[in-house]
Amino acid sequence: MSKNPKISVVERYIKALCDHDLETIDLLFADDATVEDPVGSDPLRGKEAILGFYKVGFSSGLSARLEGSVRLAANHAIFPFVVELNPGNGEMRIEAIDQFTFNDDNKIIAMRAFWGPENTRTP
Repeated sequence: MSKNPKISVVERYIKALCDHDLETIDLLFADDATVEDPVGSDPLRGKEAILGFYKVGFSSGLSARLEGSVRLAANHAIFPFVVELNPGNGEMRIEAIDQFTFNDDNKIIAMRAFWGPENTRTP
């Protein structure tokens, strides 16, 4: 049985975060995609803004890993994961739940990250 393509996108996304791979991030998102990270912030619109966001994250020594299974419903994937940053002033850990909305080509058209101060930790 082959893996659901939406789960494959999530796995490729997590790997791209760990590898600081902007090229893969670029391939996973639709040209007109939005990123709202965290939910409640002003959404980033379009590839240029989105790639700029990830480039800044990668410069902070970002790493990530899934912390549970990917949940699928209609054209959405929801997944819990952990992001760790080391911006030079100590590590930060963010426990997030992301929601991807996909188009018919399994490209991400919207990413929403659910996390807040209660979900961040520093050593």
